Amino acid sequence: MRQIFAPRPVVTAETHRTTLFEIFFDLVFVFGLIRVTEFMSARPAPMTLAQGFLVLLLLWISWLVYSWLGNQAQIDVGLIRAGTTVAMAAVFLAALVIPDVWKSGPGTLEPRLVLVLAYVVVRVIHLALYYWAAADDRRLRRTIRLYALSTALSWIPLVIGAVSGGTAQTLLWTAALAVDLAGGVVASILSGWPVRSPGHFVERHSLVVIIALGESLISVGAGVWSVDRSCWAGYSLSPSRCACTGCTPSTRRPPGGR
Repeated sequence: MRQIFAPRPVVTAETHRTTLFEIFFDLVFVFGLIRVTEFMSARPAPMTLAQGFLVLLLLWISWLVYSWLGNQAQIDVGLIRAGTTVAMAAVFLAALVIPDVWKSGPGTLEPRLVLVLAYVVVRVIHLALYYWAAADDRRLRRTIRLYALSTALSWIPLVIGAVSGGTAQTLLWTAALAVDLAGGVVASILSGWPVRSPGHFVERHSLVVIIALGESLISVGAGVWSVDRSCWAGYSLSPSRCACTGCTPSTRRPPGGR
């Protein structure tokens, strides 16, 4: 009970494993993945896939940095738990507006700004908590300072792209992600990222993949059920239209029907 309100971060041991709180964070992240796939499947085209991939990278970076934080200190304790909860709310908010961030025209600026501001909040909270959790590690604090410079720099094209929209948005967000990812690599080369618990790191990645696959199966099942019901509804109104779509109700019965 004392650890919940601990005034100092609780540094992890080598035997540290994934907590239930981290799994809940993964569920919020996977919800964002589902929103990205909904966006890409609504208008399947090369540009749509590229745009969805950019948003997917934003979500992936958001998840990845918190997995590093959870490897350094227990994420379900004290101030880190409170900050991560706020970050989860920001990720959820960003996920809600994902299908609208690439729209153009009047009134389309707000979803893009919501996504970018939520992303910035997620990253600021992470950097602050990570720096605080590395109080006894001067080398790690140096790495975080180096990474924070490139991260802050990447927010400039991210915000400008959100305001601009269109092709400029795609190009500027690509540049922002390139700067951010390159900054992490440079910080790793110059100073290094320590892994306190390799088992925790592997477990986090394997669990998020399992959760994502489970959510995908549920989405596919729901989609198939929706198509099947739509087919029967269409057949009741127009058998010829249903036949054109390849549905053959004459050889099948609707669920619950006779």
